[in-house]
Amino acid sequence: MNIEAQPVPRPKSWFLEHPFIVIGALLVVCLGPFLNQAIQTDDTLFVLTAEWIQKHPTDFFGFKVNWWLSAIPMWVANQNPPLMSYFLAGVVSVFGWNEIVLHLGCLAVAFAAATGIYALARRWCDRPLLATVASILTPAFLVSSTTLMCDVLMLSFWVWALVLWERALGSEQSRWQYVGAGVLAGLAVLTKYSAVTLLPLLPLLSILRTRKLGWWWVGLAVPLMMLGGYEWMTARMYGHGLFTAAGHYAQSHRYGFPGGWRAKGIIGLAFAGGSLLPLLFFAPQLWRWRTLLMGGILLVGVLVGVFWLCGDLGLLTSWVNFEVMKHWDFRLQVMLLTAAGLHLLLLTGAEAWQRGRDVTSLTLVLWIGSVLMFATVLNWTVSARSFLPVVPAGAILLVRRLKATRENLVRSHWPLWPLVPAAAVTLSVVVANYQLANSARTAATQIAAKYKSTNHTLWFEGHHGYQYYMEKFGGQHVDVERSLLLPGDMVVVARLGGSVALPPGSVGLVENILLSLDSWMNLQASDEHTAAGFYSSIFGPIPFALGRPPPQLYFVVKVFRRVQYNSQPANPREVEAGAVPHFPTPSALLGDIATFSNSPVALEQIRLARQFEKEGKIEEAIQRYRAALSVDSDNPVALNNLAWVLATASKPGLRDGKESVRLAIRAVELTERRQPVVMQTLAAAYAEDGQFAKAVALSQSAYELARLTGQSDVANRVAELLRLYAAGKAVHPLGGP
Repeated sequence: MNIEAQPVPRPKSWFLEHPFIVIGALLVVCLGPFLNQAIQTDDTLFVLTAEWIQKHPTDFFGFKVNWWLSAIPMWVANQNPPLMSYFLAGVVSVFGWNEIVLHLGCLAVAFAAATGIYALARRWCDRPLLATVASILTPAFLVSSTTLMCDVLMLSFWVWALVLWERALGSEQSRWQYVGAGVLAGLAVLTKYSAVTLLPLLPLLSILRTRKLGWWWVGLAVPLMMLGGYEWMTARMYGHGLFTAAGHYAQSHRYGFPGGWRAKGIIGLAFAGGSLLPLLFFAPQLWRWRTLLMGGILLVGVLVGVFWLCGDLGLLTSWVNFEVMKHWDFRLQVMLLTAAGLHLLLLTGAEAWQRGRDVTSLTLVLWIGSVLMFATVLNWTVSARSFLPVVPAGAILLVRRLKATRENLVRSHWPLWPLVPAAAVTLSVVVANYQLANSARTAATQIAAKYKSTNHTLWFEGHHGYQYYMEKFGGQHVDVERSLLLPGDMVVVARLGGSVALPPGSVGLVENILLSLDSWMNLQASDEHTAAGFYSSIFGPIPFALGRPPPQLYFVVKVFRRVQYNSQPANPREVEAGAVPHFPTPSALLGDIATFSNSPVALEQIRLARQFEKEGKIEEAIQRYRAALSVDSDNPVALNNLAWVLATASKPGLRDGKESVRLAIRAVELTERRQPVVMQTLAAAYAEDGQFAKAVALSQSAYELARLTGQSDVANRVAELLRLYAAGKAVHPLGGP
């Protein structure tokens, strides 16, 4: 008698038997080293709101913040609901107020989101732990989990809403489960408004599953009622419904690109590919080798044609150094991440084509499509954070595709090696984000320790985490509508802070504070080699880029003239309606300037010297300037002009670098480093004397001072001369050697 052998089921591994322990351990390993990360980017808005909520729990946005040059209501600055801030306020109320406590609370949120992804993946694919690990190891998930913003909490509510909704669809006694799922979906919307774009998935999933109307409509009504109640309540509290206000903000502040919609489409693909990076590393496992080879050749050919043959694609905003696109290595990075985004679209298309009638497949396709549409088209900027909601769908789609293409591996361990490079890149991005965040806290600590005084005010310009810590350490934010700067006050300007133009001659440069970052990944800045904008594509066309990030710069200036800002917004009616104030040309009243001795004889000699210069009589001009100094040895105009002539005269016999340096140093001292033109004269003198390193350093300072004081013409001229000094050349404007 023949007995057919029955397959013996393989026992599950310990990891599969204890998925929540694995998930928790992975999160602790990945996020534990970064629990002391400083507050950064929009964390500040959420933390300030949480601090306010502790004292005024029923009036969550009832205060003002200086976020865009002037103090505005928090409900205008923070275009997100307050639920995350309530969570932070609750955490610190129990455990105390510090960064580690806040991040431990967010670690718990990340665990809730990850376990929700696992619970959903159990229903939609047969390797839920793999889908969850792949989700965790995406830059969008892991970096967002190190912030104090609302993205991961919103994702947690959303995936658990889907889990509960699916359970309700599979149960006849499901009315209260629908209501519970609806409450979670409503909480997702009240955590981040963009979750409203996901709500249509609930009725769609219900119709596809049941083919009829049912009690699920009660559950769908719950988040709509919650959103409507929030809109009504905030309209009564602040005069405007904050959900519609956020929609208006996104519409009116949407950043465009020189390349139009083509550029925005490329950037959206690059951000999607970078945000869901593990999908790219799994490509060899997802496609047959012939398909992978032919498709890869075609894809590379198309991208090379687009990036090299179509000229300037207009991917860069005015915030970015335009030289970056001239470097082939950076272009390759943009191409690679764009290809990763196209790969996500191909996976989605293959799922729709091969299993288009499958309810789960159709839901995943629509889920991915709705998030991509919001993140690329509807949101005010393209950001890696906006792609976080697509992470669970992409990871589940990955596992389903693996099963379809690797059926012979279903009963064995699928190749997991792609998770290794994905983890390496993602953790590098997390480290870069950690260093970037902590650099602002370090700078604020050093600045406050050195320049905070009981006799004078320490002012600053810039925001994000730098603003949070400067205010904590006693600094005051410059407000273009009302701030009063007095002689002796110090002002510290962050290079990337979108600073206010200080009046020319009102301040003198004290020092530049430069903080270098050791990471090999650039996340939120640009120079001539890399440009990345994880939190906003205005800083770069990709979310992260290989290469050492540029140093963080802070400029310390001293106030020498009384400055009373009295700017008025150019859009006062819009401001009254809740818009962000716009100050195209900030204005201020200046106090009296310090005067130097003005000997009539010296002034006459200076006038004659200038006339001789115009006529090309350089020897006579030199004589007149010397005559002026013989009468008034500390006249800064005579010192500066003579130093310039001695450094730049066309005849070599008239140039004297050493004397030029001596005269220019005195002119800079007398003008207290308040005049970038005078500082540039000293730089030219250094160059003539062969001290090119000093010439470059001083020119950079003069350039920054000119920019800080709104002297764009001077800044452009200094930039031209700076290139000369960097090339080891002196200034000889009259055609000499």
